[in-house]
Amino acid sequence: MSLFRTTATLTALLALPLPNHAAEVDFSHQIVPLLRKHCADCHTGDKKKGGLSMNDRDSLLEGGENGAVIDLKKPEGSHLLEMVTTDDEDLRMPPKGDGLSPAEAALLKEWITQGLPWESGFAFKTPAYEPMLTPRKVTLPPAKDGREHPVDRLIASYFEKERLPWPEPLGDEAFLRRAHLDLVGLLPTPEERAAFLANTKPDKRARLVEALLARDVDYTEHWLTFWNDLLRNDYGGTGFITGGRKQISKWLYDALIANMPFDQLARELVAPPTGESRGFIDGITWRGDVSAGQTVEIQFAQSVGQSFLGINLKCASCHDSFIDRWKLNEAYGLAAIYSERPLEIHRCDKPVGETAKAGWLFPELGDVNPAAPQKERLRQLAELLTHPKNGRFTRTLVNRLWHRLMGRGIVHPLDAMQTEPWNADLLDYLADDFQTHGY
Repeated sequence: MSLFRTTATLTALLALPLPNHAAEVDFSHQIVPLLRKHCADCHTGDKKKGGLSMNDRDSLLEGGENGAVIDLKKPEGSHLLEMVTTDDEDLRMPPKGDGLSPAEAALLKEWITQGLPWESGFAFKTPAYEPMLTPRKVTLPPAKDGREHPVDRLIASYFEKERLPWPEPLGDEAFLRRAHLDLVGLLPTPEERAAFLANTKPDKRARLVEALLARDVDYTEHWLTFWNDLLRNDYGGTGFITGGRKQISKWLYDALIANMPFDQLARELVAPPTGESRGFIDGITWRGDVSAGQTVEIQFAQSVGQSFLGINLKCASCHDSFIDRWKLNEAYGLAAIYSERPLEIHRCDKPVGETAKAGWLFPELGDVNPAAPQKERLRQLAELLTHPKNGRFTRTLVNRLWHRLMGRGIVHPLDAMQTEPWNADLLDYLADDFQTHGY
């Protein structure tokens, strides 16, 4: 929005209709979409047209080259309002496209009147980090002090760079306990403990891990909980209709005990070959009416994005996300892959008059044919999701497993894989190793 002054339109501003004062303006759901729609292209990120940045509240209050654009003492006199309501086409902002509607201008005025409330910690700044999509081969640093394993070499290099002390080696007793709890969820028996502590072979720890992984039933029963939680395989709930949640527990148990590769597991969840694994994509059928963000189609997009790509689409299911780069039409595009009916796009539960077009989030790898039947669209999505060049899939899964074993992800939070990892080389090495060994 330009900062060139005008003396017109103040009278019109005073006459703008206002929302009900009993209701506070919702910054996240009302103001952020409005500013993204009309102002973000020129005044957020690195763009400061006229010297004005709207990246955060302080920047907006600071104004631009010609002074303040917000007057909290006299909101109706704010220059920002002048610029968006003037009839002068040479001065009106935004300069291109449709201007603000009367309702949008009234909302903007009310927001200023209420003191410009701003979500704590929120900023429009362009994310400084965008992870690469394709897998990456990592050059390992040289081994030092006898640390030959690639993971040890990568972590040692990081510790050296950050000047962190190398931790003391874990004793046999603690290693035995940790390995049992992590891999099979059970404490070692007194006999197992005594045998392990008495063993003097140098490879006894590797042999222990192999033995625990070979305990198929114990391993499966332990890790079933992890996958049930990740895949939202709930057992009950007061909000669904009877039979409104299809369980996948038997299918999941069989997949784990058969050591199904995780890329195949993902494909059979997203494009089920039988009805046994359909519960993941069918989601929850709720009792009564629900918001647009809780329909089974949107649940599908949220579940696939979160579980296998580390993408939180909950914000983008309602409006363009102000947390990361995902847009409303992208969330609905993913949802439309599942939908068996024309899927109308809703912004903040209000229809926008557009129908979603089925589409994949990373078209660099290919796309889904929106004209294909649902079963074929799901098959295409499953192939794209597990595409060998989709590093987002492999990084997301190894990051979840690292978190499970270490207590914190290499990328954290887990469902924000656009966040910079604390050790990108470690994450990419593990992702590549995961893929190389057949997932």
